[in-house]
Amino acid sequence: MDLSHRQLSVVASESTALEASASSFYRVMKEERLMENRQRKLRTPQPKPEIKPEGPNEVWSWDLSYIALGPIFVYLFAIIDVYSRKIVGWHLGLNARVESMKKAWDKALVNENLVDVSEAPKLPTALSDHGVQMAKKTAKQFFKDLGIKQLFARYQTPQDNAWIESWFRILKYDWLRYKDYVSFDQLKGIIKRFVLVYNTQRYHGAIGYVTPEQKHTGQDEQILKGRSERKRLARLHRMNENRQSVSHFESRKAA
Repeated sequence: MDLSHRQLSVVASESTALEASASSFYRVMKEERLMENRQRKLRTPQPKPEIKPEGPNEVWSWDLSYIALGPIFVYLFAIIDVYSRKIVGWHLGLNARVESMKKAWDKALVNENLVDVSEAPKLPTALSDHGVQMAKKTAKQFFKDLGIKQLFARYQTPQDNAWIESWFRILKYDWLRYKDYVSFDQLKGIIKRFVLVYNTQRYHGAIGYVTPEQKHTGQDEQILKGRSERKRLARLHRMNENRQSVSHFESRKAA
């Protein structure tokens, strides 16, 4: 039996217990407009960030990842140049606070000579996800003070920031899993060695199978031209050898 709001009040005032199913209470409260509007407001879809750098130090992708060190975790902030895939800066710390992030960025800016120069350089855009360290007020103020624009990946869309995500996977599964370390300094030394190898010795398929350092400094253009020329000469050599083989075969057949 449905009861109006007035009837419910009378029953309650007479201290009489009211028995009804949950659905009945829900229906009556809804009719009397006593229910809270639980309709969730739809978030405006965030557009996919446009990342099309035409040179080094235009867009830097960055993130943090935790690494097991015995019974504890340490935290690695790393910054990669989207154009060249070069790791321009990183910092390994015992916490994931904004202060550690700032150290990584300070190192990156110094490494790329983007501070203390006679002419104000064009600073890179900082691409990241919406993590606490990225969206915190102190982090935003840090980038604002430096004149660096922040660009955020879409929520729950790691592929928008795939460059640094991919690098972390390579570090952990292609390098660290085969290394032995028991101390913070040992781990730091191993990461330092990997960054050097990755930047200067490891050929990267996405940038034409040159090293990130070669791409970053523009050496890749000459290297790729040289490869193309050697390929052309090799093709000509094979064609000449094929012609000579055919001619030799025909001459022997005619004889």
